[in-house]
Amino acid sequence: MCGDSFYNTGAGVASSLRKYGRRFLPQEIVDVLRSHDLVVGNIECVLSDKGRNNRLLRSIQMRGAGHIADYLADWNLTLANVANNHILEHGHEAAIDTVDNLLASGIKVAGAGADRKFNNGLHVEQIHCPDLTVAFIGLCLRREKYAFNGGADLDEIVDKVKTLNASHNFVCICIHWGNEYMDYPSLEQIRIAETLTRAGAKMIIGHHPHVAQGIEMRSGALVAYSLGNFIFDSFIDDCCWSVMLSVRVVDGELVAWRCLPIVKDCEHRPALARGQRKATLTNEFTRRCELLKTTAHAGEYQQRYADDFQFKEAQARRNLRRHLCRTFPQVGAIYWPQILFRPIQRRLRIW
Repeated sequence: MCGDSFYNTGAGVASSLRKYGRRFLPQEIVDVLRSHDLVVGNIECVLSDKGRNNRLLRSIQMRGAGHIADYLADWNLTLANVANNHILEHGHEAAIDTVDNLLASGIKVAGAGADRKFNNGLHVEQIHCPDLTVAFIGLCLRREKYAFNGGADLDEIVDKVKTLNASHNFVCICIHWGNEYMDYPSLEQIRIAETLTRAGAKMIIGHHPHVAQGIEMRSGALVAYSLGNFIFDSFIDDCCWSVMLSVRVVDGELVAWRCLPIVKDCEHRPALARGQRKATLTNEFTRRCELLKTTAHAGEYQQRYADDFQFKEAQARRNLRRHLCRTFPQVGAIYWPQILFRPIQRRLRIW
């Protein structure tokens, strides 16, 4: 997410990107990305100035400049997924401009629907490597005001995965799903993962929860339920670390994978975790992977998940209020009334 969130106006990712430019990502992170043949990421904002009004908080939040696509390409992002719950936040024109900016920088795009114009119709982005064709599908299962599902529903995608698998493609699904701040997947996520892997998907890469969830092998495929935040200006502790997933594919089969824990600094820049911090995060991520092996009755699992989600939501609201109280003085006075009225606007579905 390459913009400023409303709660970090003037001090979010967009602000740090203006300060550091291409140096926003530390060289050690860039070196890791450039050491891979393909790099995939979810773009959780628009990268466009279409319709921008700097006097309106609503217009600038979660909005990155169009030239940031060039930074992403320089850092070796190969493919961007745009099927998520924020891509239409600033309208179709800005969303289409985002895709155009990504394509102009040399980055492939998945999840933008037919003709990459956010129309109904599934687009499969195929990337040809030596002895391997990787087929990427972007899918969003969050039914929210500014979401785009990727152009097709789940049943259509399952049928498409079967066809692609029969053609010996290595099928990867980039999927926006689950609930925020939950450190393990819902029963629905697990069932959808099983459906997609049985259809022939070789890898599922999940996002939306903002925190790391476990990774498992399911029906011979790799399922990463959520990798957390890579670049984001979240303030909740559990959102301030995540993992980069590195996989090795040989002769069309995934033969190895590993996760690199990363942490972010006060300017939202990710860095490789080191020393004791790395050991602590590795142990915590291993624990989350182990959670996927626990067996429980469906009803029991759903009830526990619902209780945990209710607790996480309440905790997040408390953390947000505390964060706003701390950062309010640094926000331009023009935005103060807009922040205060945001809850009302959201209830009226204006925001």
